[in-house]
Amino acid sequence: MGVCVPCHARQLQSLPHTTGRAKWTLGGLYTGVAVAALTGLLHVWLYLGLEDGFTPSQENAETFDALNAQLVLASSIVSIVTAISFLRWQYLSVKVARATGVSTEEPRWAMVVWFIPIYNLVKPYAVMRDLWLNLGGAPARKVLLLGWWAAWLISNGTSNASASMFNMIESIPKIIPVLLIAGMIAEALNVLAAVLCIRVIKDIESMLVSRRAGLDAIIARADARTSA
Repeated sequence: MGVCVPCHARQLQSLPHTTGRAKWTLGGLYTGVAVAALTGLLHVWLYLGLEDGFTPSQENAETFDALNAQLVLASSIVSIVTAISFLRWQYLSVKVARATGVSTEEPRWAMVVWFIPIYNLVKPYAVMRDLWLNLGGAPARKVLLLGWWAAWLISNGTSNASASMFNMIESIPKIIPVLLIAGMIAEALNVLAAVLCIRVIKDIESMLVSRRAGLDAIIARADARTSA
C-alpha cells in the first residue's frame, strides 16, 4: 500500500514546530556548560592553592565550600530545566518524524525509556540514532551520536563517583587532591557531553525544519490540483 504523502503533510501541519522547544533545550545546555566550566575552574583554583600539596588553607576551604554549594544548586536547577526541555523537544521531534511517515517510534515511549533502569543505558541512544537516520542524517556521522552518548554516560558516572568520594575527606584527608582532580575531569566531561548534545540537537532540528518545509510545498501542490 502506498503512503499518502499529502495526508502525512496535513497531519504534520497540525503539530507545533519543534524550534521553540529546541531553543529552550539549547539555552539550558549552554547555561549548563557555563556552570560546569565555572565549577571546574573552582576545583583548579583550590588545587593550585593547596599549601602542602594535600591541604587547603581554612580560608580557601571555606570559600570553596560556599561557592561550590551555589554552583551545585545552580547546576541542579539548570539540569532539571534542561532535562524537561529536552524530553519535550524529543517527544515532539519523534511525533513529527512519525507524522511524516519515516518513523514508527511511539513518542511517549521514547520519553519513558529514560527512566527505566538498565534499559536507559541503551534505548535512549537508539531512539536518538533512529530519529537521526529516519530524518535523513548521514550514517557516517553516527559517530557524533555515539560520542555524545558515551560522554554523557561517563560524565554521569564520574560525577557520581566524585560526589561520593567527598564523604571520605574526614577519614582520609590526603585524598583532597584526588577529589579535586576527579572533579575537574567530571566537569570537563560534562562540558563535552553538553557540547556534543548541542551539535546533535542542531543537526536533527535542521533536518526537521527542512522536512517540514518540503511537506508544506507538497500540501500547496495538492491544494492547487484540488482547486484546479
